[in-house]
Amino acid sequence: MTPPPAAGDRLGGRDLFFATLVVVCWGLNYVAVKLSVAEIPPLFVTALRFLLVAAAILPFAPMRREHIPSLILLSVTMGSLHFGVLFYAMVYVDAATAAIVLQASVPFGVLVGALMFRERVGIKRAAGVLLGFGGIVILAGSPGESQPFAIALLLVAALCWAISSALFKKVPPIPSLTYIGGTALFAVPQMLLASLLLEHGHVAAIQAASLQAWGGVLFSAVGASIIGHSLWYGLVQRHDLSLVVPFTLLAPVIGVISAILLLGEPFTLGKLAGGIVTMTGVALIQFNWPRRRARAI
Repeated sequence: MTPPPAAGDRLGGRDLFFATLVVVCWGLNYVAVKLSVAEIPPLFVTALRFLLVAAAILPFAPMRREHIPSLILLSVTMGSLHFGVLFYAMVYVDAATAAIVLQASVPFGVLVGALMFRERVGIKRAAGVLLGFGGIVILAGSPGESQPFAIALLLVAALCWAISSALFKKVPPIPSLTYIGGTALFAVPQMLLASLLLEHGHVAAIQAASLQAWGGVLFSAVGASIIGHSLWYGLVQRHDLSLVVPFTLLAPVIGVISAILLLGEPFTLGKLAGGIVTMTGVALIQFNWPRRRARAI
C-alpha cells in the first residue's frame, strides 16, 4: 500500500486556494498602487500603507528588543528603498510595465546571492538572468515605452528587494509577521520625512482624493501586504519551494491583464515580447531551485 504524500509534497485544496489568492492580490496590487499615486503623492502613499500594515500586525506579532536593529536595517532596504522607489516610479510608468520590470528582482537575486553567499549560478540560471534582463531591454526600447527614468527606478526597486532578501538571511531569525509589521513601523517616519522634503500639496491631495485612490491605498496595505504576504509565508513554511514558487509567475501576468482591463492601458507588442522573454528567464531561474524547505523571506 502506497503511503500518503507528505504535506510538503502537494498542495491541498485550501493551500491551492491560498496560493491563488496570494498571486491575485499581488497582481491586482499594481492597479491599486497606480490608482492611489495618481491622486496622492507617492511617498506619502507609501507612508500611509506602512502605517496601516504596522497598526494591523504588531498588536498580534510584537517585536522583541533583539529584533529592532535588524528591522531598522530592513526597513531602509525593503521598506523605504524598495517600496518608496517603486511607488514613486509608478507615477510615470504603466502598471503593466511595472509588473514586468519588477520581475528583475529574480535575476538580481541570483547575482546578489552569488556575490554575498558564493551561491552556484549554473548554466540555466545564467541563461535566466540574461533573458530576464534582456526582456526588460526589449520592453524599454520598444515604441511607446519612452520612460527610461521610470524603468531605471523600477530596476533600483527590484535590486533593493534582492538585497533585502539576502540581508534577511544574514540577520538573526525574525518571525514572518513581526518582520512585516516591524519593517513597516520603522519605515513610516522615513517615508513621512522623505515626503515632506520632496513632495507638496499633501492636504489638498487628501481632500480631493477619490474613493478609488483611498481604495488603492487600503488594498495595497491589506490585500497585497497583510493578506498576501502572511499567506505566502505560511505556504513556504508548509511546502517545498518547487510547489509554491511557480505560482509567483502568475502575479505579473495578472498585473498586466488587470492593468489593461481595469485601467485601459494599451497592450503593445513591446510589452508582449518583453514580458515573454523576461518571464521565460524568471521561470528558468525559479524552476531550477532544488526541492527543499525554505525559510520565509
